[in-house]
Amino acid sequence: MDKNTRLLLGLTDKNLRFEENWLEQRPVKGVQAQVIKAKLTYSPTHCEKCGSLNHGQIIKNGSHTTTAQLPVFNERFTLLELKRTRFLCHKCGATFHAHTELIEEHHHLSKQLQYQIMLDLKKNVSRKMIAQKHFVSDITVLRMMERLSKNYRTNWNFLPKILCIDEFKSMKSCQGSMSFICVDGERNQLLEVLEDRRLYKLTAHFMRFTREARLHVAYLVTDMNASYHQLLRTVFPNAQLVTDRFHIVQQMNRTLNQLRIQTMNRLKSSEPKQYRRLKRYWKLLLKDSDKLDINCRAYQSLFKRPLSQQDIVDELLHYDDVLRTGYDTVQYLKYAFSHREHTLFFEYLQQLDNQLPHWFKKKLLFFNKYKEGIKNSFRFPYSNGITEGLNNKLKIIKRVAYGYRNFYHFRSRIYIIQGLTFSQQ
Repeated sequence: MDKNTRLLLGLTDKNLRFEENWLEQRPVKGVQAQVIKAKLTYSPTHCEKCGSLNHGQIIKNGSHTTTAQLPVFNERFTLLELKRTRFLCHKCGATFHAHTELIEEHHHLSKQLQYQIMLDLKKNVSRKMIAQKHFVSDITVLRMMERLSKNYRTNWNFLPKILCIDEFKSMKSCQGSMSFICVDGERNQLLEVLEDRRLYKLTAHFMRFTREARLHVAYLVTDMNASYHQLLRTVFPNAQLVTDRFHIVQQMNRTLNQLRIQTMNRLKSSEPKQYRRLKRYWKLLLKDSDKLDINCRAYQSLFKRPLSQQDIVDELLHYDDVLRTGYDTVQYLKYAFSHREHTLFFEYLQQLDNQLPHWFKKKLLFFNKYKEGIKNSFRFPYSNGITEGLNNKLKIIKRVAYGYRNFYHFRSRIYIIQGLTFSQQ
């Protein structure tokens, strides 16, 4: 075998010797395999058993054959049939065999194949797909995954200045109904995934961090979850709570949309045209009023005439006074929100029209419960966007794998895909 072929196959050990007919094709375990035959021999510098230097007392004493799996070449199952020289030490009477840097001791997979499996684990593909690609078992891929995940160690001496937290649905076997995720808001990097989001579990976990690390957290960014703000008093005394702005807008839009649906259903039998119009143009009602197009008019089939977006909204609000009042209320709140006027925002909440339904006012007055966090969201530019994006990615990881039964396998795969295990090697 020439030098270029050695480089191509990754067989760069200078102690390997190849015969003229070094390649054989034969079925192995029901698969047509490419078998590369080689001999491994050299003069050892010392005895591996007693450690004495070789001054001629270590001699060759036969050989034995081992088989190792190499990376797939040309989409074919590739094996290395290695004839290893056995050595005998006359000083201690022990025997040992030749070693190569290409294959770890007591392993049947070459180092290069193991590296390729680990790199494929970083991609969002199923374990079975990786196993089929490399002609190994799913359990072998699982062992590689567990081996990689052992590299991750929580740094109990560090917590970021901006800590973004959220929950996500992992699997039914978890102790709590939801699992917990926290992200470094400065570097936009996943920090940790926990099985249980319940407060006493989170408190016990974060109290394992040093006091200096916990005092370093200045902002805790979260959604409107009633329990998370309690972490400030017990775990992060220096932190300020910041409510994610997306959830504030989402709460306002859902409240207005629910009012639209109630109005629409009430008109379904008496005014079917109005019902259909409210059903089709729901997005325009949720859109900020200052972003509605007032100039471009297009023909609208439900109105039988050309209308702009502003014309459509005006027509829809004409159908019901309560809907108009609710729409105006939400638009006032959105105006204060977009201009970061938290004082004006809460003043509007204190002046809700009595014409509005009780449930509508209750949903908006819900903001008073998180007044401090909402004020901080107006003052600081921090949000939970990176956390929500990671949540979507976790759902994709779970879907590609057709679900997980073991939370720790799921978490290990998340850490590998996010690069946390590679960065600590």
